[in-house]
Amino acid sequence: MEKGKKEILGIGCDIGTMNICCARSDSEEIKITRNVFLPVDRENINISELTSINYVETGDGNVFIIGDDAFKFANIFGKEVSRPMQKGLISPKEINAIDILSLIIKSLIGEIKDKEVYCAYSIPAESIDEGRSITYHEKVFSRILGDLGINHTAVNEGLAIIYENCSNEKFSGIAISMGAGMTNCAVAFKGIEAVKFSTSRSGDWVDNEVSKSLGLIQNRVTSIKEKYLNLEESYTAQQDKKIARVIEALQFYYSSLINYTIKKIISEFKEKVEVEISESLPLVVSGGTSLPTGFLNLFKTSLSSYSLPFQISEVRQPKNPLTAVSQGLLIRTMSDVKRLK
Repeated sequence: MEKGKKEILGIGCDIGTMNICCARSDSEEIKITRNVFLPVDRENINISELTSINYVETGDGNVFIIGDDAFKFANIFGKEVSRPMQKGLISPKEINAIDILSLIIKSLIGEIKDKEVYCAYSIPAESIDEGRSITYHEKVFSRILGDLGINHTAVNEGLAIIYENCSNEKFSGIAISMGAGMTNCAVAFKGIEAVKFSTSRSGDWVDNEVSKSLGLIQNRVTSIKEKYLNLEESYTAQQDKKIARVIEALQFYYSSLINYTIKKIISEFKEKVEVEISESLPLVVSGGTSLPTGFLNLFKTSLSSYSLPFQISEVRQPKNPLTAVSQGLLIRTMSDVKRLK
């Protein structure tokens, strides 16, 4: 490196409704934290008691347990965890959302002193079944990263999956990113985005419907889903009847979600998409909602029941559906940096 020239650092930051993932060019580790928080009453607890717990303190003196610790404490005490984001976008209901998100992102990104930093961060596509604009969401995260002195670019999360998973096809493919808040769909040809849109149903929709059906708090449903859900075996395999009942409901709503998503994608292509896809493309299904065992087979089985307006060469998942977006964003960042040199 030339004397006096700063080291270049690339970052891919996937800002998801349930998880925030951060990949750096100087490390193979991808840092992940749950995008949740739990307020702590300062009058009832000393900060020293939180030394082994992941927490943040805002400028106005409020203290919040964050990440997995917040999720665990909420379940232990039967409380609903607070969420900075809702349906893929910054929550309008949480007054502390932006402060919490700023602190979580700063912590995940880590040390950047004396480095020239470039970051691609994820944004959803506009929803075809939900009226909210993504403009405010995109600009807030632009401001957060700008305040940290980071050069930044907003990238659709579906396109990021294609960057991560379709290099053998010269970055041509169809991506379906099923996170917690939204399901994003993107189509790209040789790295150029041709189509993008989202739907408002994904993992949170499943958990919320099960929660309402069974009278449970939503994060309790999420916890059971993450620990026990297997879409290839009957709910009766669970000996605990309470858990079995939740698993049964989860299986019902997972099937409903997948069919809803496929129908919306077909409808969007037939009615609004002017792009003619003349070749078979891989369809990549990713995101935290796609993690349960048997998801890919269930998706393939459901897909086979429909006549698609495009040809699919195969349906596959990334090696790690939870970190695929952050890895794809890092690929985009380093490509941009290379072009700038």
